[in-house]
Parts: sequence; structure tokens; C-alpha cells
Amino acid sequence: MAKILLVEDDFVLANTLLDWLEYKGHEIEHIADGNKAAEKLNDSDFEIIVLDWNLPGINGIDLCKLYRDKGGVLPVLMLTGRHGSTEASQCKEAGANKYLPKPFQLEELTRELEALL
Repeated sequence: MAKILLVEDDFVLANTLLDWLEYKGHEIEHIADGNKAAEKLNDSDFEIIVLDWNLPGINGIDLCKLYRDKGGVLPVLMLTGRHGSTEASQCKEAGANKYLPKPFQLEELTRELEALL
């Protein structure tokens, strides 16, 4: 399966996602801070990034833009508690491939990841 970088500062949600994605056979690395994630993206061999919008340090939107500006090509699935067409547009403009509003079902996350991979 895939090697996934999970950038999520909500530890309850992150632990749920870690358990679920590992159960599905993926290898996961979790980072809870945007600044640390920015450093990790420069020297990684991930296949996909699951990125929360609201993060300490660099927020997910700015992190996605920074990653794309540096030539990053991995698929990015943006998670956010923000809902609406404006937020979806902002995610797309930042370079995210897909926007998944919280709360979501784990099966929905799995479908989105599989489609992006």
C-alpha cells in the first residue's frame, strides 16, 4: 500500500486515522505541526499527503502552496472543519487535489485516498 504523510494537530483524530490507515495496510508518518511538516516534505519518499487546514506554525493552506511552489507533485488531500465552496476553492488554489470536510466517515477517506493514489 502507500506511504502517507499525515499532518494533523488534533491528536484524537490523528490516532483514529493512524489506526485506520495502518489497518488498511498503509505506512503512516504523523506530524502535528506545519513547520515540522514543511521540513519533512523536503526529504521524503511519501506517496500522498493528508493535510489539515488549521495547524500550529504554517497552516495547511500555506504549507500546500509552499510545497507546490517548490515543485512538489505528490497528491494532497486537505482535511478541514471549514465547509463551503469558498473553502473548497481555497484548497484547490493552494494546490490540493481534493478537499474533505470534517467530520467524515473513514470509508470516505479511504475512497478519496484510493482515487488520488
